[in-house]
Amino acid sequence: MTVPPGTGKMQPKTTLISTPAAMTRELILLRHGKSDWSQPLSDYKRPIKKRGFREAARIGRWLESRELVPDSILSSPAQRARETAETVAAETGFDTGRIAWNESVYMADVSELLDAIAVIPDACQRLLVVGHNPGLEDLLFYLTESINVPDDGKVLPTATIAVLSTESDWADLEHASCTLQVIVRGRYLEG
Repeated sequence: MTVPPGTGKMQPKTTLISTPAAMTRELILLRHGKSDWSQPLSDYKRPIKKRGFREAARIGRWLESRELVPDSILSSPAQRARETAETVAAETGFDTGRIAWNESVYMADVSELLDAIAVIPDACQRLLVVGHNPGLEDLLFYLTESINVPDDGKVLPTATIAVLSTESDWADLEHASCTLQVIVRGRYLEG
């Protein structure tokens, strides 16, 4: 019990208990760079074009300049996603040897992408997922309340990132559990 000054009355002592604030996580979705159709290769082995490398490098530099370097990178191992992930990693200073290549991200649907993300350790605050449409775009629509679709009708064209924030753990992502921060197209970045 304490006596507040000037009251002469005993008051119960108040103890403030603070609960830890939820950790805000950032999920960065990146569609692979523009692919090269000039050779008769399987979908899985198709590389990216020079334009795809150039735009992936721009995305990497943009992430680095905005202090959005990922703690972890999860990528489809398909050639065009692999080249995109490695290019972005190199531009941000992320060790390419630490990229997690996950076969289930290749041509994944929303459920498969959520399963792949769910095993990411909770210590990871910022995750970059490199993959393919329609799965990545479907995931973006699933995780956010609403998205303004550009006039060209393309939300995640090649070499485009969507940066989302969430209070959820990776294993607890669900419908509308993220807030869209920004969508950036590599083709419109300088450099």
